[in-house]
Amino acid sequence: MQNTHYLGGAKSMIEEKVLFRTSRGLKLAGTLLAPDENLHDVVVFAHGTGSSKSSPRNRGIAERLLDSGIASFLFDFTAHGESDGIAEQSTQDQQYDDLISALDSITTQPYFQTRFVGVNGSSTGGTVAIRAAAEDERIVAMVLRVPRNYDILGFAQMVQAPTLIVQGSEDAIVLPEAKEIFSSLQCEKELHIIHGAGHLFDEKPEYQQEMTNVSAEWFERWFKKFSEEA
Repeated sequence: MQNTHYLGGAKSMIEEKVLFRTSRGLKLAGTLLAPDENLHDVVVFAHGTGSSKSSPRNRGIAERLLDSGIASFLFDFTAHGESDGIAEQSTQDQQYDDLISALDSITTQPYFQTRFVGVNGSSTGGTVAIRAAAEDERIVAMVLRVPRNYDILGFAQMVQAPTLIVQGSEDAIVLPEAKEIFSSLQCEKELHIIHGAGHLFDEKPEYQQEMTNVSAEWFERWFKKFSEEA
């Protein structure tokens, strides 16, 4: 069932709950945010371990993207949020299958048409997003927020989609991993370090705002470029 919400003034959006199955039969839960039912570019969000489709950071980016007419699909990985499964099942391979299944779902919805597709991956979700972008040509742009390097550099070398890495300078564990990933990328790329920010960018409101803006602007920039070239 479709619900229409209002985000300040008269600006409306569609928020739709989407249930879909992975290729392995697990039922996953997602939320589609869209300006309306017309043809739109869409960003699929891959959250980190222990998070969910309700991540305030991902939701903030999704709502910011609405300003540019870009839709978002936020979903729960296996054993997270409202999705099926137990923790032991939520391996990197399973999460890869989850993300590809999410892409399949959102690009085949009967009431929603997609044009260009991007992926926003955070922490371990960034690891999964890299593999997906390396192997799935539907992904034309990617943002990685504090991405983890779990044996992913080989896939990073294969990515062709323009990629932005957003990283906090005080995230001591992940910062070296993010730099390794950045060095491995052979595509159009940019590393944006927010000085003073940690893993969650929650030390100051302006850190999260900067993270939100640069993430959204990356998708806006590349979707516009690909649209003009189409």
